[in-house]
Amino acid sequence: MALDSQLGKGVLEGCILKLLERSYRYSGEVVALMRKCGFEDFSEGTLYPMLLRLEKAGCFDTEKRSTNNSPPKKYYKLSQTGLERLKSFENMWGEVVEAVEKVFGTDD
Repeated sequence: MALDSQLGKGVLEGCILKLLERSYRYSGEVVALMRKCGFEDFSEGTLYPMLLRLEKAGCFDTEKRSTNNSPPKKYYKLSQTGLERLKSFENMWGEVVEAVEKVFGTDD
């Protein structure tokens, strides 16, 4: 799915927040889930700047976990600030969907 860049940034950010709402995930998991949901072109190059920006805004609790012979991976989960940001996105998204449905449902 291709998205207009400005609209896409907001939508992708909302999706990332939702994926990290309930459980810790590392970047590779997030990319795989986004692709599975239909964002076939989603990549680490798109994800990392978002994660960095959202982390600086205090949206995540993070932890590093070691795995078998590989370097530790950073895992992300929403903090209280992140949960509030997700709630704000969900409210805004609902309003946008409602407005677009009205536009597409009119005969004018």
